[in-house]
Amino acid sequence: MQRWIDTRGGSSRYSQGQAMSLCSQSSGSLWSLVLAGGHGERLREYTEQCFGAYRPKQYCTFMGKRSMIQHTWRRAKALCLPHQVVTVMDQSHWGYVRTQLIQEPLGRVVWQPDNRGTGPGVFLPLSYIRAHDPQATVVLWPSDHFIFPVEPMIQVVRDAAALVQQHPHRMVLLTVPPQSREQDYGWVIPGNRLPHPGGMQVREVRRFVEKPQGNQLEDIALSGGQWNTLVLIANVQTLWEAGRQCIPEVVMPLEEHAGGIGTSSEHQRLLHLYRTMPTRNFSSDLLSLIPQHLHMIDLTGVYWSDWGRPERIQETIACMRRGDLCGVDSETVGRFWVKSRKNETVQDAFTVIMG
Repeated sequence: MQRWIDTRGGSSRYSQGQAMSLCSQSSGSLWSLVLAGGHGERLREYTEQCFGAYRPKQYCTFMGKRSMIQHTWRRAKALCLPHQVVTVMDQSHWGYVRTQLIQEPLGRVVWQPDNRGTGPGVFLPLSYIRAHDPQATVVLWPSDHFIFPVEPMIQVVRDAAALVQQHPHRMVLLTVPPQSREQDYGWVIPGNRLPHPGGMQVREVRRFVEKPQGNQLEDIALSGGQWNTLVLIANVQTLWEAGRQCIPEVVMPLEEHAGGIGTSSEHQRLLHLYRTMPTRNFSSDLLSLIPQHLHMIDLTGVYWSDWGRPERIQETIACMRRGDLCGVDSETVGRFWVKSRKNETVQDAFTVIMG
């Protein structure tokens, strides 16, 4: 039975069935937080060309038969029970969402009244997870990324979650080896390696560089800089305390709002709160200020791209056609292409590859 929070009218309203008790979850379990509240303005012209009308990129099916957010939900549900997947969406997107919600046995949807950046975009749904399970381990999933193959990434996230559950004060960020001198990405400069049993390579984070200028890229490369995927694994209380420290103007009002979750006044209180909610960026206004509290794990053997610009989507399609994905061995790519040879179009082939 599908259940999801609808904060347009209070979180006690569910699509089917009755509201689940806030205390019914097992303490300290693994949750997924899917970020889908953005408007995709940089891709507006491109999506209009592709689909004949504007729609936010996370609801677009650029390849295959699933939209970007549906692929993200599949990754999230590979880790968690459906009711422990929480997605934040903008309430203005309801028209795009409704058909995709019907097709998905997803968990809880929290509707933000307006887009105030990734800072409130993270901490609004986090306040719901914190109310349900104060000791949860949370995985942040941006909904505008292309990832292939998915299975190795899921295993790395599982390993990172196990590490965080053993050491709740640690927050782990997934990074990927750079394939170009990309100025539009966030970069993470690694520090010392940390002792850890098993094959997982865990390192300290020395510093962040958001959208570096051309003369900075050489120094970043020499320092072993990695691309920031913004996939973060953290204990909910540890992340909340980081928010209190770095963006209290966002977190403290949301902490007060949490007291009204599930009440009849919840929706009105949230609307009132967002009238003065500032715009904050989760990476530049929080993560970049607390590198000493973060650890990083390199995601190798996986092709990753942030589909924030049309050229990245086109580049990925071209790489898939050639079977030449940077960071992925040719045998893995070839195995998927063999399965798709009977398909007559690239669109159908990606249905196999992307699932």
